[in-house]
Amino acid sequence: MASLYQHHTDKELVAKLRQGEEAALSEIYERYWDRLFTVAANRLGNAQEAEECVQDVLYKLWRLKDTLYVENDDLSAYLAVGMRNQIFNRRLKRHRERLRAAGYEVNDTKQPSPEQLLIAQELQERIDQTINDLPSQCRIVFELSKKEGKTIKQMADQLGISENTVKYHLKKANRDIRGNLDLSVWFAVLFYFFQK
Repeated sequence: MASLYQHHTDKELVAKLRQGEEAALSEIYERYWDRLFTVAANRLGNAQEAEECVQDVLYKLWRLKDTLYVENDDLSAYLAVGMRNQIFNRRLKRHRERLRAAGYEVNDTKQPSPEQLLIAQELQERIDQTINDLPSQCRIVFELSKKEGKTIKQMADQLGISENTVKYHLKKANRDIRGNLDLSVWFAVLFYFFQK
């Protein structure tokens, strides 16, 4: 059965979601489930955890619909950030469980300090800016790989370029991002330690 909103743009879906239209959430689910699941499964290596992450992202989208702010109505980017955060939280939970299993005491209630939040925000802004500064083809390949979880073959087919060209763009993107972030990370660490 065709979705009521299958021909709506993402911007229109966001507007309908804000109005409490459950059918808009259903369309978002249909439109983005596979992509989000693929990214999560690739990062986590566990289908059940990946499925839970996607459900958490979509549930949060619905729960926050009344105050939902999607920059430039870019739903794809909004969901990608939500998925990245869910994956990070899941990996952090795994790490804490490993520490507990090894006999370490783990304080789950510790909240990040304002300085740590500032550092994290500045680093995220720097990462986003570094990605935006990549040459257009590099940026497209990087985002298809990291945000959508596409394989090298899938990217080559979609973009109509060779697999070697895709590999080149990925390597260049990773090198540029690493190079631009090294100094930022160093300054962030210095800032954190000198604020203590």
